[in-house]
Amino acid sequence: MSKKDKKEEEKENELIKNLKNDEKLRENPDFRMEMISMATLFLDDLANNIYKTSIEMNAIVPYYTIDAWKEFLNYPIVRKYIKSFRDEKINIVADQGLAEGDRGAVTIKKAIQEGGPQINNSNLILIRLPEKKDWEE
Repeated sequence: MSKKDKKEEEKENELIKNLKNDEKLRENPDFRMEMISMATLFLDDLANNIYKTSIEMNAIVPYYTIDAWKEFLNYPIVRKYIKSFRDEKINIVADQGLAEGDRGAVTIKKAIQEGGPQINNSNLILIRLPEKKDWEE
C-alpha cells in the first residue's frame, strides 16, 4: 500500500469505513455500493442532513427512492452514527441548560447518562443560592 493510499484511508469517514467492513453488506456487493454511495451523499452536508427524514433526503437527492433512504437511515451502522451526533448536540444543550439553572436540563442529563454506554457513578447536585443581602440595614 502506497503512502497516498494510507493517507486516503486515514481521511475516510468512520461511517463509510464501517459500511465497507460490515459483514452483512459484504454478502451483497450491489447493496453495499449503494449504501456507501448514499453515505457519501449524506455526508456531503452532514450538518443539515443529520435531522432529515427519508422523505426530505429524497427531495434533496431524488436519485434514490424514499424507501432506499429509509432503509439507509435505519441501517444499524448508520443509525448508530447519526445517534452519536444527535446525542453530542443534546449533551451540549443540556450542559448549557445546567449552566443557566434550567431544571429540565438535569432530567435530560440523567436520561443521557442512563442510556449512554459510559458508566458514571457520580451524583449531580445543583444548588441555587439566593442573592446576597446586607442584613445590617
